[in-house]
Amino acid sequence: MFRLMRLKPPHGWNAVVWELAVVTVGVVVALAAQAWVEGLSWRGKVAATERALRAELGEHYGYAVEFRTVYPCLQAQLDRLRSRVLSSGSVMTPVPLYEEDGSHYVLRYPSKIYPIDAWEAAVNDGTIRSLAPSTRRQLAGHYGQIPEIRELISANNAIEPRLVALTHPLPLDPTVRYSTIEKIEQLRGHLEYLDLLHGQVIDYVDRL
Repeated sequence: MFRLMRLKPPHGWNAVVWELAVVTVGVVVALAAQAWVEGLSWRGKVAATERALRAELGEHYGYAVEFRTVYPCLQAQLDRLRSRVLSSGSVMTPVPLYEEDGSHYVLRYPSKIYPIDAWEAAVNDGTIRSLAPSTRRQLAGHYGQIPEIRELISANNAIEPRLVALTHPLPLDPTVRYSTIEKIEQLRGHLEYLDLLHGQVIDYVDRL
């Protein structure tokens, strides 16, 4: 280019301008191509995030429907357990003990842990920002209540094994009777709140 500038004007300067124009156009085309490729890659990433979230929400929906379906049965079982404790005399009339796959229980309920891998991945890689604001709000509301559901399920899993003691002819003094009823009612309260939260899960997923 400097060699061309030494030529007599206007030939040297014309050649320089032409060279600069060619280089500039080349750079602009290269940048546009790079931006197009990056945009295409990002759109593909966002689409993959949407598919992953849709699958994860579908799993949550199934868990919520399962819980709400069996909830009336759980309440009926708790009513029977409470009635047995209250109607027993000084010695507990044992309740039935059930067994499945080597585990023993007097009350069985869904205790699936909601996965949040797709949501965490979307937040960490930033693809969540490419979703519509209304969708982001709905997702934040839904996933914001998952820790509470997990906490309640964990608390229930700690209470439920203690109810196996009701399968033995325990002496029922007032303290033992009160403690037993207290555990049953605590579990009932947890299940009532879980039923409410699962209803909200269904509502969130329906809207999403």
